[in-house]
Amino acid sequence: MDLARHCNLCDNQKTSLKEGTTCKLTCRKPEFNKTCSKIELNEKFENKLKTVNIQYDKVKKRKNLTYLYSGIFILIGLAFIIYGYVLGKYVLDDRDPSLFIEYVHITIMGIGLLPFGIAYKMLREYKQEFDLAKSKKDKIDEVLNEYQIDYYIDIKYGKKIHGTQKVFTELKVNRIR
Repeated sequence: MDLARHCNLCDNQKTSLKEGTTCKLTCRKPEFNKTCSKIELNEKFENKLKTVNIQYDKVKKRKNLTYLYSGIFILIGLAFIIYGYVLGKYVLDDRDPSLFIEYVHITIMGIGLLPFGIAYKMLREYKQEFDLAKSKKDKIDEVLNEYQIDYYIDIKYGKKIHGTQKVFTELKVNRIR
């Protein structure tokens, strides 16, 4: 395990470009086996824990909307492809086959592929954001397991005003040690 993960939650962390992460108490890089006996998990720890959990919760809340929009784009794409096929098979088949008329239905079907790309991009971006938020949360939870610390966080969202939304959190930390 990366020892700096412990320090990133500790109020005794000192960072500099020259030395990197060091301990304020020992003025040395982290050097402990499993847990640090001098770790102080107070304000910095609570802020990081709240931030990571809020990010994770926000991404999780977007899941259904992302799948809905992707499904709509897939249906739009299918509609274009079916319309292009029907147009070519039944409407334009009886007409004089000129070069322009002959390829109109193929062009419409090709346009139908664009919404599939949009749906794929939306799903891929959601998956990347979810994996990143979950990874950050799991890393903090892993460190807290080492110290036998459990927590409960209640996240409530206020009204969205001009694109800004207040978030209210209630954090309860249980130190088993």
